[in-house]
Amino acid sequence: MTETEPHISSSSTECASKNQAVAIVTDSAAALTESLLANHKIHVASMEVTVGDETFVDGPDGALDDFYARLRTTDKLPTTSAPKPGAWLEAYGVAANQADAVFCITLSASLSAAYDAARVASEMAETELPCTQITVFDSKGAAGSEALIVLECARMALTGKSLDEIHERAKIISEQVRLVAYLDTLEYVHRSGRVPKIAVWATNLFNIKPVMEFTAGRVGSIARPRSRSGAYKRLLKEVTKDMIGRRAHINVMHADAEDEAQSLMGELAERLECEEIFLTQFHPFMGAHTGPGLVGVSYWGE
Repeated sequence: MTETEPHISSSSTECASKNQAVAIVTDSAAALTESLLANHKIHVASMEVTVGDETFVDGPDGALDDFYARLRTTDKLPTTSAPKPGAWLEAYGVAANQADAVFCITLSASLSAAYDAARVASEMAETELPCTQITVFDSKGAAGSEALIVLECARMALTGKSLDEIHERAKIISEQVRLVAYLDTLEYVHRSGRVPKIAVWATNLFNIKPVMEFTAGRVGSIARPRSRSGAYKRLLKEVTKDMIGRRAHINVMHADAEDEAQSLMGELAERLECEEIFLTQFHPFMGAHTGPGLVGVSYWGE
């Protein structure tokens, strides 16, 4: 994966102290629900998704509730774009109203231009928001992995931890968190240019439901079961093996496969000691690249 250094902006301008030391900003690829965002005072810069001739703002507001139905019937793959610097700057401005500093966590720089755009916005903020120190951090993860980092940092921010403390914690979790998921087909990943057509042909021919991993330094297939039930069992086995005996932080994810995801979350909650466990659905930005039918788990342990 591409190595990225966090970008830190600062100013020598004398400024009044705010009620909070640090506020957290992220992008909508983390797919956090409205309640999680509100409860943790997290600010979001939204991705954009174009379906046919219409462009929608990515997020949990329900504007694309029928997205996966559209995805199943459209001949064209939806196109996606990261938040532009202006969107990041707007999010920084809202966050700066409540805190002295901003810690921004983005989708992996290897997957999106979100990190680069957030850095550009932080440079713009040196003029626009001279009283706010901004650190931009590449999560090296996606979806639930990004979400778990964001939530841990937000909890620290709410308890008054410093920007340096939050930054150090984010680095530790980004190296630990693991994402494993199974896909219904590789067709959508192929359309995104990430796997060859022959891989799609083979998985469709043999009804393979590939189990994939996306973790800092490790990306690719880890199993090729020939049924969704087999893929489900492998996912359950992977998470249980890694988290048994540890306090687990778990985000179960799905792309229009809620029943399976709910079942998986229930089994994990019974088997493991969970510090946190919650369910999210992929927002369109991520779902456009995986297709419907994905079930996945991001997790790290203490």
